[in-house]
Amino acid sequence: MIYRPMYADKIMAYADTPFVKILTGVRRCGKSTMLKMIMEKLKKERHVPADRIISCRFDSMEYEDMTAKQIYTQLKEQLSPGGKTYLFLDEVQEIKEWENVVNSLASDFDVDLYI
Repeated sequence: MIYRPMYADKIMAYADTPFVKILTGVRRCGKSTMLKMIMEKLKKERHVPADRIISCRFDSMEYEDMTAKQIYTQLKEQLSPGGKTYLFLDEVQEIKEWENVVNSLASDFDVDLYI
């Protein structure tokens, strides 16, 4: 893994803000790796407990037949009660109506979203 502190620091500047952080780029450029780096920075630098960080890879067959509503419900059940949860939704575009999931999570819960 190649560490890219400049990019990681730019993204971390928006941590704990109401904005949904969106990483874009061409295929295989390191977006998923950057999400992992941000998770590690949250744990090490901001002392976020691991149980407050949820990461989902939606290119996994585990989510292949799930609807947006089912994914919303599953994520809702994993959220940390009484505090902010950091959600990392990798390859979320693979889910039909993923925008509704992201909007609902951002509106309904205390989450810091990265996609």
